[in-house]
Amino acid sequence: MGIGCCVKVCRARKLIIESDTTHQSLEDFRLYYKSNKSFMHRKVKIIYKQISKVGSYNSNIINLNFVNLQKTHARFLLYLIPFSQNLKVLKLWKSQLGSEGMKHISTNLGNLENLEVLSLEENYIGPDGCMYLSIALKKMKVLKELWLHINEIGTIGAFCIADAIGKLSNLEKLGLDENSMENKGTFKIVSSIKKLKSLKMLGFGNNLLTEDACLNIVVMLMELNIEKFILSGNNVNEETHSKVISLMPRTLFIF
Repeated sequence: MGIGCCVKVCRARKLIIESDTTHQSLEDFRLYYKSNKSFMHRKVKIIYKQISKVGSYNSNIINLNFVNLQKTHARFLLYLIPFSQNLKVLKLWKSQLGSEGMKHISTNLGNLENLEVLSLEENYIGPDGCMYLSIALKKMKVLKELWLHINEIGTIGAFCIADAIGKLSNLEKLGLDENSMENKGTFKIVSSIKKLKSLKMLGFGNNLLTEDACLNIVVMLMELNIEKFILSGNNVNEETHSKVISLMPRTLFIF
């Protein structure tokens, strides 16, 4: 899918952004890097420099934690993804993507078919960002870890990503803490993941869940071999603690 033409202005200077990233040639990539490198964070620039030199990114890890990828800066990530097909770990913690940044990268992000770990904590992608994220997740057949803490997902966002997450048959760790998903949104997620036999760690902390909801969620997931289950910040009392632990005695619960 073509991204089209976008013009960014920074301190009265224009960044050249053009070409279809899906069919982007190395020559186009080098031109893009040359035109935009003065605006890039050093971590991004290192990756671009390697790709420009050898035609691909050789490492299986990209760590852009705390790098500003807000709004059109997300295109810096978008353009390098097609040259990073061996990538297994993508870390974007607190990269300020927001829903607009997620929109920019969603199509190419899904083409990382070897990706095993996707870290998107504290990007505040919101419900709209979840809609775009779901597009990418549907293609990530080997994903093992998905970290989505503090993204203002809410009930609507949970509904957007639930089905896509439910198809991640290799998923081992899922973090959805501090997203205000409430009972309805969390139940939607649970209904989708209850057949994920590989799931070992699950985080639902601080999601405005009621005690009854927490108990029902555990009942729905008690057939899974979850090793660590985070429910902290949901005001679960001691009596419910005991009931939950009795239902899944081999699971470490964090209340």
